[in-house]
Order: sequence, then C-alpha cells, then structure tokens
Amino acid sequence: MGILTDYFAATPEQALAAIDRGPGDELTPLRAKFLEPFVLGGQLWAAVRHGALDASDDDLSAGGERVDGNDDEGPYLIRLVDDFVAELAALPDDRVDEVATVWAGAGEWMGEPEPGFLVELVHELRRVARRAETDGVGAYCWMCL
Repeated sequence: MGILTDYFAATPEQALAAIDRGPGDELTPLRAKFLEPFVLGGQLWAAVRHGALDASDDDLSAGGERVDGNDDEGPYLIRLVDDFVAELAALPDDRVDEVATVWAGAGEWMGEPEPGFLVELVHELRRVARRAETDGVGAYCWMCL
C-alpha cells in the first residue's frame, strides 16, 4: 500500500473541488509519494526553521486542518499551516541544499533518500508555498491511500 500526495496552492473553492480526485494540472501540483505533511512535513519545517531536526522543543507539523469531510478512508485534503507555508516560501536559494541535507536525516523516510531528489523536492514544495503566498491563497495536500 502506498500514499499518494499532491501539494498545490488554491482558493478554498478550488481545493474543495479537488477532494475526490485530487488537483487537476491547472493547479500545477507537486505529485509525490509518501510525503505526508504531518511527520515528514514537520521534519522539513524543523530543517527550514532551525537548520536541524531536533534543535528545539517545537512540535512542528506542516499539516493543519483537514477540510475534506470524508470518512477515515479518505481521500484526505489538508490545508497546510500558514506559518509553515510562509517560512518555506521565504527560504532563500542558498539554503535549499542545506535544508535538503538536514531533511534527509529524518528517520521516517522509506529507505535512504537521494540528496539530489530531496533538493528538487524542496524546490518544488517552495514553489507551491510561494505561489500560495503570491496569490494570497492556501496551500494544500491531497492524500490518497
């Protein structure tokens, strides 16, 4: 069994329209597998905020409110935490490699992630966050088991 995740920026109406099948290409989502926002997203937030995974007692989770209204079998639509989105959007280019290297140390990865892949993943997640910030909309994660 796997977890499909799509990260995208959208208005609340666009996000709600994506509940059943996920966001369409017009929302230019980042499509990834196993990248849930609660634990791995929280580890990314710690890497962005502190430059380390265990640098503070913060209980960071990038996953915020679940807005799908579905039962526990999903699919799930989660609005990402605004502070996470803002901090990720503000991440400068010269810190992306460092953040990806720190994030690679998260114990929740399935296997050992390749550094180049994580650098690209951070760039793509930042793209979604910047679009949300620029357009004044929310950032969401659609998840399907």
